[in-house]
Amino acid sequence: MSDATPRKFAFLAVLILVLAGSTGSLLRFALVYGMPPGWGEFRNVVHAHSHTMFGWAILALMALIWHHLPNLTGRGLPRGVRWQMAATFIFSLLQLPAFWPNGYHSTQIGSAQLPLGAISAGFAGLTWFWFMGLYAWMMRGVRERPLALRLWNWAVVVLLIASLGAMAEPGLLIMQVENPFIKHLFLHLFLDLFTTGWLLLAIFGALWAQLEGKTSPGGWLPAAALALFILPTFLLGMPPDLLSPGLYWVAALSNLVVAGLVGLHLLRFWRRRDELPPLARFGMLGLVVQIGAAVMMLSPQVWSWGVGALRIYYLHDLLLLWASSALMGLLISQFGSRNAAWQWWMEVLWMAGVGLMWLALLAGGFAPWLPISGRIFLVVAAWASAINVLAAILALRFFWRREMITD
Repeated sequence: MSDATPRKFAFLAVLILVLAGSTGSLLRFALVYGMPPGWGEFRNVVHAHSHTMFGWAILALMALIWHHLPNLTGRGLPRGVRWQMAATFIFSLLQLPAFWPNGYHSTQIGSAQLPLGAISAGFAGLTWFWFMGLYAWMMRGVRERPLALRLWNWAVVVLLIASLGAMAEPGLLIMQVENPFIKHLFLHLFLDLFTTGWLLLAIFGALWAQLEGKTSPGGWLPAAALALFILPTFLLGMPPDLLSPGLYWVAALSNLVVAGLVGLHLLRFWRRRDELPPLARFGMLGLVVQIGAAVMMLSPQVWSWGVGALRIYYLHDLLLLWASSALMGLLISQFGSRNAAWQWWMEVLWMAGVGLMWLALLAGGFAPWLPISGRIFLVVAAWASAINVLAAILALRFFWRREMITD
């Protein structure tokens, strides 16, 4: 696979981000002004938005991983990578129209009732297994494993566990399992391990691949320990009334250790901040928030309140401020054009939009105690989301210009 191929899929990943962001912006404005007639039900569009955001993040990461692996391993990419990436793009994109009409419920297609959302998500998940299989095939017999490879190896393990959680959900529907603990267990096994596990480890790997290549940074930095302590933390996403005190403390203490290990990476990144893309540095603010949250969640009362009041803020801190900012910065650094003025405007818009939304969602969680209407925060978040979409469109043009110049 030529170097142009990961670049093309980086372009397609940003295209998915534009669509996912536009859908998210529609939802933000719908919270203020209501959903436009005929545009679907709010909850179904939420599912379409969230699944498409997952598609953007995983396609962007795959493009970065396949781009760096030949240099890190000294091997060519396996056959089938281009087809795997194409399938991941197609099924990630299809989740938007598949979930929009009826979410996880069935849609009338001729004489049949088909759960289009679940079907599209299932096929998208199969492409993740395809990626994991190709990755494992390429890593066979690789003895020299710099930090980036070790992080990716564990990221793939966590993605496998998270994917099994996702695959369990339709199985529970078929078996008509109604136990709320079991249902939430598998839901958060997927959702939280995908965001706090796979994304964290894989993006750290991409950052170290760019900074160090085959050379590991001096001193110890965690890979296996970080992954292993991440595993129990998904329990903190479950409803408090379903989690026993014992499981809560296992998850909360593991989360505190994860915060400390993440802090070690951040400290090393900070020392080399001038070598990092600006958006990656900006995104690390989201991880600083997570470190602070890990300390506060040692209080069961704070955790119980935050799971409800700040859940949306928490997801946007991880998926938008941290993951999407870091991924956008890495994609621009690896595949984007070198138009400094264009890049400056895009990055300023992105940081302004993401920062405003981050602040609005945080303030919204505390709205009941603030002397102003919570509607103000909804309006700010809505317009901030529009700025995010504009920035992503600029980035799309940014990648397209590079495509036109080089191909």
